[in-house]
Amino acid sequence: MPEKIALQYGGSELQLEKSEKLVAVRPQIGRSSEMLAAVAAHHGGPAGLKLGGFEVVSVERAAAPADETLDQLRAASPVQTASHVYHTSDDGTPFVPTGEIYVVFREDTPIARRRELLEQQGLERSEEREHGRAIVRVTPQSPNPIKAAAALQQAPEILCAEPELATTGKLLTAIPPLDPLLDQQWHLRNAGVNGSPSTFLEPGADARVVEAWEAAGTLGDPAAVVAVIDDGFDLDHPDLGRPGKVVAPRDFSTGTSRPTFSTAETEWHGTACSGVAVAAADGQGVVGAAPRARWMPVGWGPHLSDSQVEAWFDYVAEQGAWVVSCSWSAAARRFTLSTRIHHAIERCARFGRNGKGCVIVFAAGNETRDINDPGADSINGFAIHPDVIAVAASNSVDKRSSYSNFGDAIWLCAPSSGAGGKGVTTADVRGSYVENGVTRFAGYSPGLYTHDFGGTSSSTPLVAGVAALLLSVRPDLTSREVKELLARTARKIGDPADYGPDGRSRLYGHGCVNAAAAVRAALAEAAGPQATAAVS
Repeated sequence: MPEKIALQYGGSELQLEKSEKLVAVRPQIGRSSEMLAAVAAHHGGPAGLKLGGFEVVSVERAAAPADETLDQLRAASPVQTASHVYHTSDDGTPFVPTGEIYVVFREDTPIARRRELLEQQGLERSEEREHGRAIVRVTPQSPNPIKAAAALQQAPEILCAEPELATTGKLLTAIPPLDPLLDQQWHLRNAGVNGSPSTFLEPGADARVVEAWEAAGTLGDPAAVVAVIDDGFDLDHPDLGRPGKVVAPRDFSTGTSRPTFSTAETEWHGTACSGVAVAAADGQGVVGAAPRARWMPVGWGPHLSDSQVEAWFDYVAEQGAWVVSCSWSAAARRFTLSTRIHHAIERCARFGRNGKGCVIVFAAGNETRDINDPGADSINGFAIHPDVIAVAASNSVDKRSSYSNFGDAIWLCAPSSGAGGKGVTTADVRGSYVENGVTRFAGYSPGLYTHDFGGTSSSTPLVAGVAALLLSVRPDLTSREVKELLARTARKIGDPADYGPDGRSRLYGHGCVNAAAAVRAALAEAAGPQATAAVS
């Protein structure tokens, strides 16, 4: 039986199981090719993944068990360090300890005792933070990061000791893509026609966005900035790359200020998501929910890990984002947030935007599963963070999208694709590429636009755009107030029996986002009690 290790992690117990098929190897500087040769000599081969500076290696063909193969690799001169790979469930998703550990001491712990605890595990301090928090890293004298963290957790002076675990992420890609322009964008205003009456459209099955523009008297404030953390950005798309539209672009994979797309890897997702949120109102193409808000495209990093996720959320907050749209999750079916990631999202949501907090919106996912059911090995740690808005999907006939995830943490649903309905029209990457001698179009569809985007990938930036529109008329609102206002004004859809006494559903959250009702309520509350009473 594979070895299992239990850790306190993110406020609950995390069971890590050692992989019997994978190990992780980090090369000495400049010796990557030699290291791979050493790996091959031990009957291993690259698994096609690089996580946290490590090459993930398959040792299924090795003559010796994984533990012995790992010891042999550690002794090879081109290898700087090697590590076990772990899994959190039976889905096979790899987790690699990077060597960093997030530590929180009790604030009354004397400095000498803190040093003693770290020295016992051979750890060195990497970064010291306020309130007894620190990031430490292993040295050659340390046990592996998992064992070091487990030992630290036994000390009463330590509130938290969690190893950084790098893993793979996945974009919540659309359920396959259909046509262009505002009259095609039924998710903004659904009149039940698409040039002619449509079987796949139910009048009113929309987010009431066009009505919200009319109530607000604006298409959004250019001071409002929506950050989209994703990949596959077409920075020169005519609906997104207009002068003055783009703010502080960043690519954490390349370390550059130009997050773009790769036709070779079919990276197109971020452009479609961004179009739903903020595509410009310019007399051509499509329109986002907050078309005059500005756009901060942030290309996510090469892997999901504490340091990566923390860097993304710190960056968007520091660069002035008002709203953050995240149409992605970890690839692992069971993914508990580390305390360090939890704190990073919390910091952005509560203290970004000059102390008012960034509104953070996360996709619930498209696997028809409960996002917080540990007994079924199903945890989407990002979507269940208490400071984010978790978004499920409904379709163009006002029913639940059959693929949409569900659970007690769902806050809202929003219109997207789904069986019996239509896909979403949005921006798409442009151009073409040659594959095996055949010229193919880049993007989900040929041309500037796709008509078949969907999934919770599409419902999430729609809510993000609505939040930006809401903040355009009430920039004084905190992120918590925006979250509560969207819940209070949501439109109940589906079977009334789906909603509990608190008015909340495991399928739809508080209901379908209603931009018009939210804007009217925000304006009425700003005008005073009499106006609020009139609206209600």
